[in-house]
Amino acid sequence: MNKLAKFFIACGAVFVIGLVMFAAGFAKGGVDGLEKVAADHDWVSAGPGALATVELHDQEFESIESTGVMDVVIVGPDSYEKIVSDYHIEMAVEPKPGTVVAVHGSNIQPPNMKVEGKTLKLNGGEENEFEGINLDFSSDSVYPAVIVFCPDQELDQIKISSVFSDVELRDISFKQADIRLNAGDVETANIVSQGLTIEGDSGDAEISGELKGQTEIKLEAGDIEVETKDALKNYTMKIKSSAGDIKIGEKEIAEETAEGYSYTSDGGKYTLLLETEMGDIEVNRIEQ
Repeated sequence: MNKLAKFFIACGAVFVIGLVMFAAGFAKGGVDGLEKVAADHDWVSAGPGALATVELHDQEFESIESTGVMDVVIVGPDSYEKIVSDYHIEMAVEPKPGTVVAVHGSNIQPPNMKVEGKTLKLNGGEENEFEGINLDFSSDSVYPAVIVFCPDQELDQIKISSVFSDVELRDISFKQADIRLNAGDVETANIVSQGLTIEGDSGDAEISGELKGQTEIKLEAGDIEVETKDALKNYTMKIKSSAGDIKIGEKEIAEETAEGYSYTSDGGKYTLLLETEMGDIEVNRIEQ
């Protein structure tokens, strides 16, 4: 028997064992039964476990730096209630400016959170991997999420770098934000940006707000959608999609070159530099 055949037989055996363990645990008592099977065998996992939280309060900072594997949510006062509801956060006290909350599975190491100087530093560590049979077939992320409740004032700088991370910025203003992701989506709503740079290998970027200065988004694979409060004529644009459509307002760019679709406009006081190797690009003005 060759090595490839042995490999597929081993994979099949692991799958069958996992299926049997899942059936046995579920028959024993549903989700509770799965967790009991996992508790009895350290080579079996029933998932990240129940949600747990770590809270910091009354933190003072002017910039935010985030690294490691975790979702990052940075919000202003107008979105406090929405975020608490969306993430089903059970907090000891109501969030207020300077509150930082990590939401994570009880079986997962929580992120490191601390203020150094005037910078809030967040570290989610490496990817949480489990070597064994995982009985958790849900679509819920096993990665932790950190929610930063910002005061109603402009941040100096936001830096986010991660292998796997979804990033959400909502109802905040900042001088500069730099986001670099290997995989993950970036979404903003009602931001005031003096400068924004996003680089990603796989994931979409949905950007909405008051975009001043230069906004640069470069993706390997993913759609880019930009909505700005300013008139589109106020932007100098350089837009390119190697494999995808481009739409500026009501105008769809139909001119295809050897390198895909592109669009350029000059004379604006702000700048939009948007590029994706595989995906669509759309730019619109927010309806007033």
